[in-house]
Amino acid sequence: MLKSLRFWIGLTITLLFLALFLYPLYRTGFAEMGQALREANYFFLLPAILVYFIGVFFRSVRWRYLLKPLGNFSPFRLFPLIIIGFMVNNILPARLGIVARAYILGERERVSKMATAGTVVVEQVFDGVTLLFFIAIIALFGVSIGGVLQNTVYIAAGLFLGALALCFILASSARLARRAIALLLNILPQRWRGRVEEWLVRLIEGLGMIRSPGKLLIIFIVSVLVWLCEAGMFYLVAFSFNLGQPFYVLLLATSISNLAWALLMTQGGLGSFDLACQQTLVFFGVTVGVASSYVLVLHAILLLPVTALGFIFLWWENLSLAKIMPRRERLAESYDGNDALEDEE
Repeated sequence: MLKSLRFWIGLTITLLFLALFLYPLYRTGFAEMGQALREANYFFLLPAILVYFIGVFFRSVRWRYLLKPLGNFSPFRLFPLIIIGFMVNNILPARLGIVARAYILGERERVSKMATAGTVVVEQVFDGVTLLFFIAIIALFGVSIGGVLQNTVYIAAGLFLGALALCFILASSARLARRAIALLLNILPQRWRGRVEEWLVRLIEGLGMIRSPGKLLIIFIVSVLVWLCEAGMFYLVAFSFNLGQPFYVLLLATSISNLAWALLMTQGGLGSFDLACQQTLVFFGVTVGVASSYVLVLHAILLLPVTALGFIFLWWENLSLAKIMPRRERLAESYDGNDALEDEE
């Protein structure tokens, strides 16, 4: 891992944004932050964590619907895989939890790993679109943001809405999908074309659920429930620090901080998430020391419980990071996405 360029790029981005997060605290903020941490009422953390895991269960319900073209899976079976994916995202850059989830489900259930990865990509796109939906609704009531926060929203809107449009095009038109694949294959070396074509076909197969408007609406509604739960976590932790902010401010902080995390894809969102959440709260009048103490505790309970539970579920699945991650570059080596790599066992 230490030899991976991806790792060092992620670490550099993390350190840069952590420095930007800490910089406003340089003069008097650290003292205020320490006082806020000492005086916080941590009673609210337990219900906040509970609400968060309810949201994770809604994620497993949503993934079940997305996987319908590939098979019928119980949300209770998918829940541990989502937790494992979060654990991998929290300790490795570039959202490699997507790879982990696709690999484990493909191995255990004998479904195409590439098609499964396609459903997770759709899930990520719906997450971004749902967060943008919340920001748009809040903006309709005259609440606006500016500066870097606004630019973050604009960049995320271009990325996620463009990705959503591309998913619709590829899923709804086989002719356009074939043309897109052909254009990509033309720029690749000849020796890669057969394999890459099969990967892309399988990946597009995972987009099948979005062809149905009714099921698409269900996926969006469940996505709203997912993120309302996470915003509920933000709101409950706010009581610990007596922020005195209305729910829509915490919903906005939820949306902007998670969009920043999605754009930069650092380990656990360290740096990007913290800075975006801090600056959103400061924009609405929370002092930088209190906002920073809130973000520190919030991010800790977002990362630590799910990471610990992820390792437990990984053990329960009789797997380890050493078994999963060396395969990540070879996830799609088999043409049908189902062949296990027993030779590495």
